[in-house]
This record gives sequence, structure tokens and C-alpha cells, in this order.
Amino acid sequence: MRVTPLEIRQQQFPLRFRGWDPTEVDKFLELVASDMEDLIRDNARLKDGLAKKDQELQRMQQGEEELKKALMAIQQIREEWVGRAAKEAEQVLRDSELKAKQMVKEAERTVEALQQDLQELRRQRHHLLSQIRTILDQHAKLLEAIVSDDEEAGSDDLQRPLLETSETQRNAGGMGQGQHPERDG
Repeated sequence: MRVTPLEIRQQQFPLRFRGWDPTEVDKFLELVASDMEDLIRDNARLKDGLAKKDQELQRMQQGEEELKKALMAIQQIREEWVGRAAKEAEQVLRDSELKAKQMVKEAERTVEALQQDLQELRRQRHHLLSQIRTILDQHAKLLEAIVSDDEEAGSDDLQRPLLETSETQRNAGGMGQGQHPERDG
């Protein structure tokens, strides 16, 4: 059974001969009641403080749990980003390697085509030079023949073609117009 400070103050004791001094007993009871009230107030204050600390501890534990969850979520997001970045980097590398290979193949095809064009141009040049040499040789021989004929025939021979031309024109007068003996014959 619990005793309250009020019950201590109101407590009455029977008087007996040679018993306790009632004033001293009342003082003592007042002192005990007062101390008990102080203890009850301290106890209530401590209980309130403990309840507040419990609530604060609960909030801190809840905050700690939320922080752990947030850290786990951040870690998961970081791992996803790192994984995604690694995949993207690998893809970029593969794409770059593929593009580089394509560029090399294209360059090789271009070089091959240019080499073929160069060979064709060299062949055409050689053929053209050969034709020019042949023409020059023919003209040189013709020129030599003309010069040689001129030297042998002298200046009289230069006049002979002119005389032959006029005879041919006279003879042609007897033939039909438009006929030429050189062409017919």
C-alpha cells in the first residue's frame, strides 16, 4: 500500500501516557510529507525526462534506420550508375573500334582504287608515248624521204608536179564532171 504526503500529514496517533510528544511527531510527519512530495516531484520530473529521452532515442533510431535505408539506396543507385557507365563505355569503345575498322577498310579501298587508277594512267601514258613515237618516226621518215627526193630531183622536179597537175586538169576536161582519174583507178 502506498502512502501519499496528504495521508502522512493527516495521520493521527492515539495519545498514551508517557508517549511521544505530539508536536515533535507532527513536525516529523510534516518533514517526511514534505520530503516525500519533493521525491514524488523529482520522480515525476525524472519520468518525464526519461519519457522524452525515450522519444528522442526512438526518433534517433528511426532516423538511423531511415539513414541506413537512404545510404543503401544511394549505394544501389551508385552501383547502377557505375554499371551503366561501364556498359556505356564498353559500347562507345566497341562503336569506336567498329568505326575505326570501317574507316581503315574504306581507306584501303580508296588506296586500292587510286593505285588501279594510277596503273591505268601509266598504261595510257605509255601507250600514248608509244603512239607519239610511232607518229614522230613516220613523220621523220617521210621528211627524210621528201628531203632525199628533193636533193635527187633538184629544182626541175619541183616544177614537174605543177606541169603534171595542169595536164591532169586538161585530160579531166574530156571526162565527165566530178570524175577524177586518181579516185577511179
